[in-house]
Amino acid sequence: MTPTTHTADSDYHAARATLYCAAAAALTYPDEGTVRELLDPEAREGIERAAEQLTVSAEATALLEALEETPVEDLQVAYNQLFGLPSDDGTYAVIPYEAHYTTRDEISSEQRRIATVVGLMEEFGLEPSDDFAERQDHVAAELELAQVLAGQRAVAIESGETAAAERVGRAEATVLADHLVEFVPALAHDLRRATEEDAYAAAADLLEELVTYDNGQHPEPTVSAEAANEGETP
Repeated sequence: MTPTTHTADSDYHAARATLYCAAAAALTYPDEGTVRELLDPEAREGIERAAEQLTVSAEATALLEALEETPVEDLQVAYNQLFGLPSDDGTYAVIPYEAHYTTRDEISSEQRRIATVVGLMEEFGLEPSDDFAERQDHVAAELELAQVLAGQRAVAIESGETAAAERVGRAEATVLADHLVEFVPALAHDLRRATEEDAYAAAADLLEELVTYDNGQHPEPTVSAEAANEGETP
């Protein structure tokens, strides 16, 4: 795929980072601080401006409006029903992990998937916070990885560091093509089907549209990260 005219635009990649940050926040536990930060007037303006650049304005606006109209307590109840509390048969309404969708319960494949994500996080300096008790293939963690990469690419371009920008761009292509695109559409579908809360339906819409659009702007990674790991000598 031929690179788009956006690839050398630091503001464009900063906008991508803003939207990945918003999507990640929308899919973590909705405490008052998180919701307040998303609805802060300056942050909201930045999200809306970024959404215009990436053609996901309708989805971003719907999410922000739903968050504004929904009490935090209702968001917390909905989150727990979706992700935090099993049903009577021990199953969860939505499982927010990449490996659930991509490995078909094959333990060795699941471990490779998670290890690949962890490796990318370590390579680009992303460490889970002490209060993040999820696996690194949780959708919010992978969205934060995409946010960090987009931010680093914006900084590298702004600083004139072409080689660094290209290296980050290749990593982004891998994260999108080999990870996010592999499970986000199915996760978004499950989330829309499982929830009656407008904010989470809107989050699913933004998540799917953002990842699908962004993947379309990136070239195919030259080597699949998982394939590269499989080829390593133990």
